Amino acid sequence: MRLTVFGATGRMGRLLVRQALDAGHEVTAYARTPARLGIAHPGLRVVEGQLDDEPALLEAVRGAHAVIEGVGSESAATRRIIAAMEAAGVRRFVVVSTCSVPDPEDRPDLKRRALVRLVRTAAPRPWAEVRSAAEAVRASGLDWTLVRVARLNDGPATGDVRAGHYGHGVVGLSISRADMADFLLRQATTDTTYLRAAPAISN
Repeated sequence: MRLTVFGATGRMGRLLVRQALDAGHEVTAYARTPARLGIAHPGLRVVEGQLDDEPALLEAVRGAHAVIEGVGSESAATRRIIAAMEAAGVRRFVVVSTCSVPDPEDRPDLKRRALVRLVRTAAPRPWAEVRSAAEAVRASGLDWTLVRVARLNDGPATGDVRAGHYGHGVVGLSISRADMADFLLRQATTDTTYLRAAPAISN
């Protein structure tokens, strides 16, 4: 498949790009500073640009089968990516989100509630932005999946990812970046279980 990755130069993003290339996919990595990617591969194309550069965004998504946004961007950037996808006729959109974004399938969870309260108090603007971005994704006509996580760590890939909703006794609050990258890749390429849904994931 042809995949476009936003946030490709972050710690999780680089793992995602490498996993996608190793699986035989063609990857377009969108990067403000391409040198930070540190990956050379014949299946890799890099588009340089800022998240407010609408022509560059359109160039990055044109021809893609799926787009993965792992940048944790402000909601305005998410809306620009959605607009670029709509203009290019690209439908599949897999988006990294956080436990601050609620879902109707969630049940009360004291640990998650405490973590979200801490984030809202310590970082009110990012808390509001991630919720606004999620609203934009849900309101779009795209085939979206919001992948919600609480805490990321640098542990190794385990192949053991629990997915579901908070408060059901299935999903915890931490996952390795390597396992998250694998989950995102599967959502973009083969797994339609969570089409237009917002699963929470953990190890």
